[in-house]
Amino acid sequence: MGWRPDLQDEVQSAEKPDGTVAGSTKRLASRFYQLKTGRCLTGQYLQWTMNRPTAQCWWCRCPTQTRDHLFKVCPEWKAQQKVLGAEVRKESGRWKSRWKIWDLLADGRCGQAVLYFLSSTVVGRLVLSEDEVGAGSKASEWELRERWEREEERRAEELPLFLPTPSFMASADE
Repeated sequence: MGWRPDLQDEVQSAEKPDGTVAGSTKRLASRFYQLKTGRCLTGQYLQWTMNRPTAQCWWCRCPTQTRDHLFKVCPEWKAQQKVLGAEVRKESGRWKSRWKIWDLLADGRCGQAVLYFLSSTVVGRLVLSEDEVGAGSKASEWELRERWEREEERRAEELPLFLPTPSFMASADE
């Protein structure tokens, strides 16, 4: 089976980023791609990275804050979810109950609707904690992100690079 020249166009088009997202601001595109990959500032991800003790939604106190929760059911973003749902239905023909977040973020027809949702909410953005808001902190998003990264580095230094081999996995030669 040889190389098919007609496949080259398909491969190149699959490698190109969504023009709508790529044409938006860097900050907005960054949030979009973080949400798309699942490496985003949600309660679920922050708990998984050990940066939060629980995955609880910080807006509505739902036990688990996921991408699906934020885009579909969180009462804090109800008005924006309604607009998003209408746009997705118009562009793709799918009702809110018929799409999953990974489908939505992968569908190029819905890129503009998702960008509008992100620009009208703080979903996926670093948000001040209650302590920082109460203290009247004027910390910029950049300073908060740097603090978060320093804290992540500190935690990484505390953990050993390799955990000891469990005794049941040790070779018989030892």
